[in-house]
Amino acid sequence: MSMQYRADHLRSRATAMTAMFLALASVLGLVEAMYMPPLPVPGAKIGLANLAVLLALVFLGPGRALFVSLGRVLVVGLATGMLGGPPFVLSMSGALVAWLVMWRLSAQGERYSVVGLSLGGAAGHTVAQLVAAVAVIGSAAPLLMMPYSLGMACFTGLAIGFTAHLLLSRLPQPALSVAR
Repeated sequence: MSMQYRADHLRSRATAMTAMFLALASVLGLVEAMYMPPLPVPGAKIGLANLAVLLALVFLGPGRALFVSLGRVLVVGLATGMLGGPPFVLSMSGALVAWLVMWRLSAQGERYSVVGLSLGGAAGHTVAQLVAAVAVIGSAAPLLMMPYSLGMACFTGLAIGFTAHLLLSRLPQPALSVAR
């Protein structure tokens, strides 16, 4: 097998896996948007789509995980009719900051498990959404929800993190990973 063939094969595989994780994140995001009951904290969600972003980060690396994260926000925004509206702005800011936190934590090597990455991402997402809500409505009132929202983020971050850990323990990592 030539070096060029191997490089093309890995690139094609990474593209296919990116599309698969984007589709998974989009479906999970739509299911959560349409069918999940509300949580006790207003505006809080479980963050099912972040499961696909976490897996993309582990298997594909930070660049493709960012594509999955932001792509999911666009697909769900388009499918729900919220593209460009305030919910879209909140979702995009949360997704971007969650990815940024998870990327920086993952850059620390083996120091943080996937559960730690998920917790960091959930906390970053929550803070970013509340700050974006302040900017959107022009009032600091959403910041009053910070303690409750961060408490819920810990719960949901743990749930998604342990789910990702369980999935990763059952998947053949070397066979799937194309991260550089």
